[in-house]
Amino acid sequence: MLGRLIPVARGPRDPHRPETEAGDRQGVLPEEMTAFPPMEPLAPPPAQNDDPLAALCDTVESALREAGFLR
Repeated sequence: MLGRLIPVARGPRDPHRPETEAGDRQGVLPEEMTAFPPMEPLAPPPAQNDDPLAALCDTVESALREAGFLR
């Protein structure tokens, strides 16, 4: 898969040598360039819009208080 993303990782293609396995071209780059540490699982950020009507409710409540319908 790395060879598809970074063509240099595959090395130069030799038209006279058939590729039999995916690992034929290992060793073209140093191991530290092709071996990546496992990724840490990502967690989504906490939701910020859990109650989208809260702002509307607060606005209506303040308008009703200003109009004298609520105390």
